[in-house]
Amino acid sequence: MQRDQRHSDHYEWFSDFLQARGVAVYVRAGVAAIGLLMAVSSVILVLGAGGPTSQPQVAMMWVAAAGGVASAALWVRRWPTRGQSAAFAAVTTCSITLACLAYPDALAALLGCITFMTIGAYLAFFHSTRSVLGVVALAIVVASLHAVELAVAGRPALAAVDLFIVVQANLAMPLAIHSLLRALRGDLVHALTDANHDPLTGLLNRRAFRTQTLGLFERGGDGHHLVVALIDLDKFKALNDTHGHHVGDQALVAVADALRATATSSAVISRSGGEEFLIADVAPADEALARYQGLCDAVAALHIPVTASVGTATAALDVVSDHDPDGVVDHLIAAADMAMYRAKRNGGNQCHHGSWPTLGSPP
Repeated sequence: MQRDQRHSDHYEWFSDFLQARGVAVYVRAGVAAIGLLMAVSSVILVLGAGGPTSQPQVAMMWVAAAGGVASAALWVRRWPTRGQSAAFAAVTTCSITLACLAYPDALAALLGCITFMTIGAYLAFFHSTRSVLGVVALAIVVASLHAVELAVAGRPALAAVDLFIVVQANLAMPLAIHSLLRALRGDLVHALTDANHDPLTGLLNRRAFRTQTLGLFERGGDGHHLVVALIDLDKFKALNDTHGHHVGDQALVAVADALRATATSSAVISRSGGEEFLIADVAPADEALARYQGLCDAVAALHIPVTASVGTATAALDVVSDHDPDGVVDHLIAAADMAMYRAKRNGGNQCHHGSWPTLGSPP
């Protein structure tokens, strides 16, 4: 079911697309700002003239404001996971619903239902058609309640026209966005793949590796480490000279497949050039280095006569949180490179780790 969910929505590929284009930070800021503005709007409404007066209505408005603050805080902290994104959408939808139901002025509350369009558009960009339709249906129900109230108060024509406007707005934008993304998904993913991947191995290139590694800073939790491993094939020139470049290419492809097979689903893997590969991942402290010990064995076990020297470097995310992420990645790559050369000088086919004190305090 989880696999089907990944293919039914846009979250993973669209998040990767935004990060690859370097605009993810602006999207985070925009979504956080929208959540905060919704919270501020709820506070203004509950404190202003004509706002709710009964205790239940006031409580609903304050809960709506709290939901907006919580949603903004999530996006300020990091790029959310798919589950966190779905939770954000649910909390925001509930906040809008509470605010619209709590406001005593039927006309203002009816027009306020246009706000559902905001979360509908978010779901259209990142999630499934079903979620978009769910928000649209909820918006129609809430708006219809206020339209009935307005009609009973003697203004049926106004109620009908405003209800039409609300329904049209909530249907048109989210469904148009979702349909457009579904139509463009193949072209965008194909273009992203061509620009970011090594044509021989299918792994990320060095530029895409850096972009996606920077995204790992936002996905790690407390007590986690960012780990960078640099893998360099031993005596690769001799392999090419002895067996031909086609065997060298086969070795590179086989090593790339081995790295994919041994890495976790969150790992960022690249061919950084020639016979050199890079892996970055986030792991708990007790797993940060141990999981890379088996890389040499995995490469040596291939049907092609090739071995690898591996160097790793790690930094605790809570230690480096105040440092420039680009500088941290550069520091870890350089430290992993030095560790790899130590492994190679000692005969190759082994893994060496960078020293902790140096890596804990990047320049």
